[in-house]
Amino acid sequence: LCGALGALPMTAVIVRSAANVQAGARTKASRVLHGVWLLLFAALVPAALGLIPVAALAGILVYSGWKLIPLKELGPLWREHRGEALILVATAVAIIATSMFEGVLAGLLLAVAKTAWETSHVHVQVDEGSDRNGPLRVVLSGNATFLRLPRILDTLEGLPKDRHIELDLLDLRHVDHACSTALTNWADRHNKEKGVARVLMPSA
Repeated sequence: LCGALGALPMTAVIVRSAANVQAGARTKASRVLHGVWLLLFAALVPAALGLIPVAALAGILVYSGWKLIPLKELGPLWREHRGEALILVATAVAIIATSMFEGVLAGLLLAVAKTAWETSHVHVQVDEGSDRNGPLRVVLSGNATFLRLPRILDTLEGLPKDRHIELDLLDLRHVDHACSTALTNWADRHNKEKGVARVLMPSA
């Protein structure tokens, strides 16, 4: 059943799947037969399995795993996507230091954190214009999330308190609730400090 459904207890483990593919497997029958061989050996010759040295099994596993490493692609990966390369190295170290499950989980968490950081990228541009007495224009673009909120607020708090400021959010692809509330509160505070703040929000 595990082989037919492609469930994790059978051959979704990458080394076993790779061994099947390298042996010429093309259909789900390879997964089913994988389970059949395990069942036959465990049921008919369990004593023979106990005679196999654990070191030999470990050596086969290490060899199969080593063949999965794309050595030729590591160089281009480091040059073009250093973040991905660092996650790869961190995952490998975590697997060696702990276990397969904990190492893969650590790598997954790092990948999620990296993705969240990249998708929260926001660009803040301050345009003073030609007239020094005119309004300051602050343009935000990208994704405004709580991860970049400190940077946004630091920029806004550094602006003159008595200037007319136009905060343009029209180029933002996403604004989360935390950012929206913080920007509204900043505009209210600026208006109370003898300045004028105008917020251009994208339409819903």
